[in-house]
Amino acid sequence: MLEQPEDVEKLDLLDSLRAPQLRSLLMESLSDRFMRQIAFALFQRMRHSVQLLSCINGVTSHEAAMSQLPEVMLAGISELAPLRGRMLLAIDGDLIGAVVDAMCGATASHPFERYELSALETRIGKQMIDLSLATIQETLAPLAQLDLTPIAYENATGMLAIADGQDWMIAVTGIFETALGTGTIKLIAPYAGFEPLEAKVASQSGLLGQRGADTGWINGIETLTETTPVGITFELARVSLPLAVIEGLTPGKILPFTLSAEAIAVSGGIDLFRAEYGQNGGYICCRVKTGGTTEGDASMSDQKELTTPAGERTVLENERVELERIQPQTRGAVAIGGKNVLDRVQVSLTVELGRTQITVKDLRQLRHGQVVTLDQMVGEPLTIFANGQKLAYGEVVAVANDRYGVRVTALAEDMDATAEAGA
Repeated sequence: MLEQPEDVEKLDLLDSLRAPQLRSLLMESLSDRFMRQIAFALFQRMRHSVQLLSCINGVTSHEAAMSQLPEVMLAGISELAPLRGRMLLAIDGDLIGAVVDAMCGATASHPFERYELSALETRIGKQMIDLSLATIQETLAPLAQLDLTPIAYENATGMLAIADGQDWMIAVTGIFETALGTGTIKLIAPYAGFEPLEAKVASQSGLLGQRGADTGWINGIETLTETTPVGITFELARVSLPLAVIEGLTPGKILPFTLSAEAIAVSGGIDLFRAEYGQNGGYICCRVKTGGTTEGDASMSDQKELTTPAGERTVLENERVELERIQPQTRGAVAIGGKNVLDRVQVSLTVELGRTQITVKDLRQLRHGQVVTLDQMVGEPLTIFANGQKLAYGEVVAVANDRYGVRVTALAEDMDATAEAGA
């Protein structure tokens, strides 16, 4: 059950999952074409072989697109009017150098590391940018009349921001090969700015040979999001305990849990969000809170800690271990020795506050401050799990110094057996 309080901020929990599903039909249709035309135009200019080895398309964040630019390059920025936003085209310094060498009559490449562009390379690079943008403008002409004349040239990546860091960008990379070296030409444009043309590509199937929008697929996905349930578990506490403690567990014992003031919403083994817990109408309920999940949990850390004899802790990096050849040994020896072996085997325990099921659509529309009612009634025992398996039932009790713990009231096997006998 979901309530709809007023004045709450929308929280789209699946926003980060939508990025890989974004595609640019426009660039998938046209980018290879205009990159090949750019290669032909460069051939005409330098009179040396220029071939397009591959063309890579993708949709990524602005920040990620900028981080993939080469350190030595020259970029041109142009307006997308009448569309929204700006387009950036960057040419790798190695490709510019190869073109300049060919125009100067060089017959062999120079294997050196490039740190900056010379004055001649910068001038030729600007001409290459103008030529490339004119080719792209000509290719897009059947869809929209754009003027892609550069308004600025930059060779420092720090000056190339054309959108907010989290905005989605269409990124196209053409890899070119010449007789004197290889290099890339990268095109970066805002996805939102090209949405009108994307819709045109999807609707006019005969224009670019693309199929129209599959309305049946879209309607089917929408129906599934409205009907498919997602199970969410709200966990109250987590701890790792030695197997010896679990083995000796009996009703009345208090487990060394530290109860949090917030529950953790989990689905499919993934922590979704934190929530304040309380009661309403006799049922336990949770109110969604802002912000991250459980970054500080030890269970989420990939690092290992080592305690030295002096009591100091140090972090061990992952190291490659070479396996030794196994030598045959006589049978019958004790496999595991030592009295405290059960103290060294750790088991992960969790205390479950309750569960609920909501549809995918409701999960996507979940908001800060929204109240989710669980299937757990107030006063019912909480369920304790060990490594995902139901272990026992317990109740919250007060411990010294205003702290709280969980006291075991019954083992799961005993309580379930009693319930079956009563039925």
